[in-house]
Amino acid sequence: MWLSFSFKLSAEQQDLLIALLDSIGFEGFEQKEDEVIAFIPETEFSEAVFLETIQPLSVSFEKREVAEENWNEEWEKNFQPIIIENKIAVRASFHDPIKNVEHEIIIDPKMSFGTGHHATTEMMMRLMLEEDFSGKTVLDFGCGTGILSILASMLGAASVLAIDNDHWAVENCRENFGLNGIEKAEVILGDSVPADKKFDFILANITREVIIQHLKSFSDSLAKDGHLLTSGFLECDQRTVLLAASACRFILTGKLISGEWMSASFELSH
Repeated sequence: MWLSFSFKLSAEQQDLLIALLDSIGFEGFEQKEDEVIAFIPETEFSEAVFLETIQPLSVSFEKREVAEENWNEEWEKNFQPIIIENKIAVRASFHDPIKNVEHEIIIDPKMSFGTGHHATTEMMMRLMLEEDFSGKTVLDFGCGTGILSILASMLGAASVLAIDNDHWAVENCRENFGLNGIEKAEVILGDSVPADKKFDFILANITREVIIQHLKSFSDSLAKDGHLLTSGFLECDQRTVLLAASACRFILTGKLISGEWMSASFELSH
């Protein structure tokens, strides 16, 4: 069983609310002009933590239960195709094909995060378009729907390893690989970076805390001249993230900002 929360608030407050909810285990978000709908597994919900987290916003909400089998109906109501940089189209399998773009990605998210609609996912894809993935090895850490793994494959990656600690995400990622004809990628259940492999690119669209927690592992697993692309943290957390990254020999090479959110690319210092 999942819980659905509907919040009425201004567009200016929405990114902050999503960031706060993301930090306490909420996994799916739908944004409208004056509303945010957020989802969390019932087993992971703590009312005390939830109320304390949203208290600074003084926002009202409605809560209801959503059976797992009704999840598709929930997101299908509001899932609209998007186009990024006039190069990437993201749509669901029930949408008509989108022409005149370089890469068309089909995503049926089920219970996983990552449709391209959220600012962090979009910024990650924009950062990826600036890089050369041809023949490269890629780790997608916290893969969600697998959207970034799919794009990496379409951009020419030789191999992609996707990892998520949620079994729904792993199952959904595998399904989305199939929808997009992705063959040079695999997805596994886990919450740690493989210690026996080196990657040319590490993609980490997760939370600030998880990024900081794994920076040392990212550093150890990045190949020479490799790149770490990250998102999932707020611009106001930039100093905290950059200091932690610097301590692990990472140098900031680029960043994007969208609303309250930030995405950053790093290389290792030599």
